[in-house]
Amino acid sequence: MRVGLLVPVLLFGGGLLAQSPSKCSRPELAGQTKDAATVVRLEREWSAAFMRGDTDFEACLLLPEYQEITSHGKVDDLSAELAHAAKNKGKNLPMPEFHAPTVLLRDDVAVAHGDVHYKDAAGKDHEMQYADFYHWENGGWRVFFAQQTSVPSGS
Repeated sequence: MRVGLLVPVLLFGGGLLAQSPSKCSRPELAGQTKDAATVVRLEREWSAAFMRGDTDFEACLLLPEYQEITSHGKVDDLSAELAHAAKNKGKNLPMPEFHAPTVLLRDDVAVAHGDVHYKDAAGKDHEMQYADFYHWENGGWRVFFAQQTSVPSGS
């Protein structure tokens, strides 16, 4: 879960193409197990990476065929995600209010879903529901799909 497009935000930099897991020796990706706790940890790491503009981490976590449906209803791909994140590099953005997601596990697939609250650049409060879809491969989780849905004020 990353706040993404709603904060003028959700990526560019280091590499626009996803890296193979064997080339990703990031400490945040070490010690993964096939459980909900690992997925929750990866959700937090992904959000932090997005807010820092750490596109190298995202390129390791997200599969090359990654797609997302943005809060505005647009379908984006990995290069768009990385371009959005890259805009955050050097901005020292605060982490949004993050509640631990609910994680559904079935065989080699996990879905993390939940809500996030944040303020935009004008200070206006926002809420978003999200779902991130993970696939277990080669001893680790990788994200292949995500969706964000804006929650109207007062809902």
